[in-house]
Amino acid sequence: MAFYLPLLQSRFKHIEVGDTLTSLWSGCGSIVECMLDDESCVVKAIKIPRYIHHPKIKQSEFALKRKQYSYSVEYNFYKRYSPFLPSTAKSIECINAINNVDEYALVFKNFTQHGFAQAGSQHVQAILKWLANFHAFNLNKPANGLWQQGNYWHLSTRPDEFNKLNEHDDKKSDIKSAAHKIDKILQTSHYKTLIHGDAKLANFAANEQSEILGYDFQYVGAGAGIIDVMYFMTSCFNDEQLHVSADEYLAYYFTHLKSALTIYQPAINADDITAQWQKLWPLAWADFYRFLAGWSPEHLKINSYMLKQVNTSLAGNI
Repeated sequence: MAFYLPLLQSRFKHIEVGDTLTSLWSGCGSIVECMLDDESCVVKAIKIPRYIHHPKIKQSEFALKRKQYSYSVEYNFYKRYSPFLPSTAKSIECINAINNVDEYALVFKNFTQHGFAQAGSQHVQAILKWLANFHAFNLNKPANGLWQQGNYWHLSTRPDEFNKLNEHDDKKSDIKSAAHKIDKILQTSHYKTLIHGDAKLANFAANEQSEILGYDFQYVGAGAGIIDVMYFMTSCFNDEQLHVSADEYLAYYFTHLKSALTIYQPAINADDITAQWQKLWPLAWADFYRFLAGWSPEHLKINSYMLKQVNTSLAGNI
């Protein structure tokens, strides 16, 4: 019997298990279609194995605990935060979030039955608008039960990758020396919000009206909104596109951030937030470069646009 069936049986009377849509990262469970009390649902069934099988991650107790905590964070987000999100920054609808020790069953309405599908490149602006509204709505919200520093690559969670940085390579040596200062500046931003933390194109759904739903909130937590924008752009654009269009899309995000702040945070100086987060743009790239350079130094996301931002950060006497 599948481990998640007892979890579902505690909340639903009639359960029909359908197709397995995909397996979760490195054997941590699966995503399964189900009919639950005659409603079409998708269940994210989570059980952390004792050993993580991943080509780029060495098994360690530290890495295992990081992954375990990420699912606890996701569970807390859907229980405590997602029901209150505004219509302009909604997540997929979680019908039930069930937990028993190290096992989880997150039960979602099947968004494909409600006119939504995986978002694509035509939805870039709509997702940037979603991010602007998510960040404005959650500005200064406490990250209770979430990551106190959102995203999966921040320095304190990645000591193994940091130690792998090659000090015989000038660029990697420089970023290694600057890493703690960059991290501190990002952490101590005067304006912090809740960031998605894994805001790649693949973690959003859209309908024909370009309404957006976010999902996969394992790394949601406190941070400067610009970090999500940087990471989102790495998932959408190649090197040439970043050089040509990044500034335009960044301006688009800030336009909608200011607009959303007038609705959700009218007492806050929107121009000041924009100015402060704009200054963090190259640092967010440099911080992500630090992770990639230690984790997968040949990664395609390490391109000339990213390195330009790294150079800007280092030239600022970080």
